Amino acid sequence: MIKRTLLVLCISVLSFSCFAQDLIYLKDNTIIQSEVKQATLEFVKYVKYNDLDNTEYTVATSNIVKIVFSNGYTREYSKEITAKPEVKSERDNYFALAAGLGRSYGGIGIRAQARFGKKQGFGIHGGVGYNPSDAGGICFGVGAKFFYYRWLYINAQGGIVSHNYIYEYNYFDYNIDSSDPHFGFSILIGGDFVFGKHAGFNLALGPTITGDGTKLGADIGFVFKF
Repeated sequence: MIKRTLLVLCISVLSFSCFAQDLIYLKDNTIIQSEVKQATLEFVKYVKYNDLDNTEYTVATSNIVKIVFSNGYTREYSKEITAKPEVKSERDNYFALAAGLGRSYGGIGIRAQARFGKKQGFGIHGGVGYNPSDAGGICFGVGAKFFYYRWLYINAQGGIVSHNYIYEYNYFDYNIDSSDPHFGFSILIGGDFVFGKHAGFNLALGPTITGDGTKLGADIGFVFKF
């Protein structure tokens, strides 16, 4: 009777001992009998079971298949969905310089632009250049853009779009006295097509309203995004 009682006690102690430990299953098929101290998405800290020195070890979760805790709960790291850091798109917010020909470039010139937002956003821009048509002269354009998807936009801008000659007549002939700047307002639809991280091109088309009536306006140029 005494032997039977001792045997039952030993089996109970061994069963409790096995149940009370945490089992760490590694990808190399190793099973670590342990007491888990800390478990995160990146690492697990533990002490080996029945280690009298209580030396603490750390193992990366990338090497762990699962942990079976002493309370019966199983944590499978191979099925964990780790939070990925938010990557800010380079296409959303940027400052860009461009060189080209058109309304926002002031003829043949350069343009600076800033864009804000996400897939949809707003931008402001200004450009200055030389328009060789008519009387020639320095022109400029400033405006705002609504980006309805990524690079695609609707642009509303105003500025000097051209210069016309002013003639002085007399009884026998006429002379060119000076030039008169013509202001205009443009609505352009187009895109700043930036491919890669920095380089791209600009293309847009739409009407320009001036004192002489409505004319066709356009933009075409090369874009460098910062």
